[in-house]
Amino acid sequence: MLALGGLFGATRAIAAPAGPMPMGQLVQLIDTDEREDHADITVQFSCSARYIANMPVNHGSSVRITLRLGPDCGSLLGAFPPEMPLIGGGGRLVTNARVESTVPGEVVLELSWARELDFVMAPTANGAGLRLRLIGTSRPKTAVYVAEPEASQGYAVNLESSSQNFERAAVEAAAARLKTQAYVSETNIEDEHWYRLRAGPFASRAEAQRVLEVAETAYPRAWLAVNDETTDLTVVERAGVSTASGEPTDPPLPDDQRAALLRDARSALEKHQYPQAIDLLVRLQRQPEYPARADAQELMGLVRERAGQLAQAQAAYEDYLSRYPNGAGAARVRSRLQALAAASIVPKSTGEFGAAPTGDRWGAAGSVALGYQYGQQQTNSGGSSTSATAVNGALVYEDVLVRARGTRYDFAARADSGYTQNLVASTGGSQDRTTAAFVEATDRQLGLTGRLGRQSLASQGIVGLFDGLSVGYQINPTLSVTGAGGYPVYTSYSSLSTQQQFGTAAMEYSPTRSWIFDGYVYDQLQSGFTDRRSIGFQTRYSQPGRSAVILADYDIAFNQLNSVTFIGNWGIAQSWILGLDLDHRRSPLLELNNALLGQSAATLSALSHQYTLSQIRQLALDRTSSSDTLVLSASRSFGERWQFMADASALRLGGTPASGGVDAIASTGLDKNLSVQIAGSSLLQASDLQIFGVRLDDSPIERSTTLSWDGRFVLTGAWRFGPRFSVEQINAPSLGGKQTLILPELRSDWTGRLSIFEIIAGYQLQTQQALLQQQSLTGQSVTGTLDQRFLYFSATYRRRF
Repeated sequence: MLALGGLFGATRAIAAPAGPMPMGQLVQLIDTDEREDHADITVQFSCSARYIANMPVNHGSSVRITLRLGPDCGSLLGAFPPEMPLIGGGGRLVTNARVESTVPGEVVLELSWARELDFVMAPTANGAGLRLRLIGTSRPKTAVYVAEPEASQGYAVNLESSSQNFERAAVEAAAARLKTQAYVSETNIEDEHWYRLRAGPFASRAEAQRVLEVAETAYPRAWLAVNDETTDLTVVERAGVSTASGEPTDPPLPDDQRAALLRDARSALEKHQYPQAIDLLVRLQRQPEYPARADAQELMGLVRERAGQLAQAQAAYEDYLSRYPNGAGAARVRSRLQALAAASIVPKSTGEFGAAPTGDRWGAAGSVALGYQYGQQQTNSGGSSTSATAVNGALVYEDVLVRARGTRYDFAARADSGYTQNLVASTGGSQDRTTAAFVEATDRQLGLTGRLGRQSLASQGIVGLFDGLSVGYQINPTLSVTGAGGYPVYTSYSSLSTQQQFGTAAMEYSPTRSWIFDGYVYDQLQSGFTDRRSIGFQTRYSQPGRSAVILADYDIAFNQLNSVTFIGNWGIAQSWILGLDLDHRRSPLLELNNALLGQSAATLSALSHQYTLSQIRQLALDRTSSSDTLVLSASRSFGERWQFMADASALRLGGTPASGGVDAIASTGLDKNLSVQIAGSSLLQASDLQIFGVRLDDSPIERSTTLSWDGRFVLTGAWRFGPRFSVEQINAPSLGGKQTLILPELRSDWTGRLSIFEIIAGYQLQTQQALLQQQSLTGQSVTGTLDQRFLYFSATYRRRF
């Protein structure tokens, strides 16, 4: 989306007037590299955005990532209107992306993909991007004929075995602990009678495996059972499951509530909100038999099918036919089952790295966006008033990916570009941007891929985008190597520049689904000087309910640590998710050209006429500060409606010494902040959302308190309405004044299957009390009042295909 992106932010300086930022997006690029059994999503930001936390931890059809914007993002005082980045580079896998903010200085990036998947996430080495690996996105590399979908209810998790029957309380405890069905079965083994406490049954091995990994903490002898309950077995006890139907039952709801749940499920399906639709339909399936239950059962199959959960869809359709063989939708359900069976038949792979289609197939995916932004700014001070149009522009963005799949070779081409028509001459002219423009070829039999053009390769320590060539080689299913070379690009508005050149090589080893190891070497030159030469590694670990990431970058030319980061998320008892983020890094990234900061020389060549190489290296070190960050986060869901989220963080930005004619810069000291949010859904109407937040910030320079409320309501059909209000009180004694920022905002959007139309309007009022000049007679300072107002409006239409 085309966002105002902080257009109306004001600086923290008390006496300085507010000023708009240039039009642009926080998210520059979303790129997806699809492999045989996983996909890597790269998100590139236009400025630094520190990772805080993500929910869910590592499994789902979407993820909400909380980020704290860095000082290079511009003013953090003010609102950050929603942003909907283009997702064409995500192919058919990434279905939606959205950036929102509820408190100043923090944003939430939400990414959605086509179905529920395991994932692991990590920031990039330079702190201006994210990498997500989606696991199990396609079939394994070995060729397998699948003539029929996977049989349902063939898997279970055996928790414990005993010669004595299990008490009802033990069955209920297992069901509650694992949040799934639990039961007791019995069988004879070598003339001895055994009772088994089990979880399940499950429609797929993947579902059973996830439950097994969770169960092993409480049941260390748990194991996976596959289709072993066919003889000599009788179910004797179930928790939350009726023995007649094998499904959970709840107390009956009134008919009007059931009808409302079904309507909400249909609405969620239309908006591609598959997890929400499944949750609503599960509640209906847990009801005792009632006339409209057949409709809910058929809809469950359709939702599962649209979400890509084909085995579960087949199970839902088969359950429909077993319950309602002569139902009104029986013919439709039989047709859907036949279609699923036909779609599941795949040809044998002709190569080592994937199944090939019978012939060349061309396809395209992408999105386009049109937008308009307007902002009017007014300043009142000392009885005088000035006003000006700060923003007035139209924006056009497009992101298109074209792909051809052959019997052995794949080809792809992508273009992600935009144009801004600025109608305010005083704030700069119009401009265009190119975020991605490349062609790609893949030989699946050799496991070789090459890409040429403007692209992103965040896995190898590269700063942002680059123009050049990247090559990847899959040695075997667990080991791959990549290499790249070209010219760094620091913004999408930059043209091709050969002033800097780089080369890099990397290796990735993934012995299991849980572990990923990356290592790289990186070399960058500028004007014949070694600008940066570093080595780095990254380790990612992921298991159900917990994940950890360690990454480090070391500059071997300066013999200095550039960055080291640890991120961990753990799910503990009672649905709590705890997170820890430890980060130490050079700020900005350590490079030789940092020596140019504050100098009159524009290039290293020119600077070399004034200083020796060793002196230039020392200047670069002097101009490069360091930062340390600690973040603790916690979140928990309370029932089906409420969710609690909190994070406490501390940031210290170091100072720099005086040298080379550049003054020293003192450390900012320790900046501490606490943020708490409580989100509630379906409070005033079905599917509404209310987010209440408070944030406290305490630094040596200022203290601030922010209260916020963000609401989302259903108007009619696909229309949504979202009022938002926040108030921030800032006390900056060292700057001699106080500020109050009040921000009401209204937004409304229409969301169709492929289109989104959004309107945003808001009004920012910033009141400042500042020290003015001293009185000539008394010598005392006079306190004056300055207020700044900003009225803004934007309209955006985005369509994907």
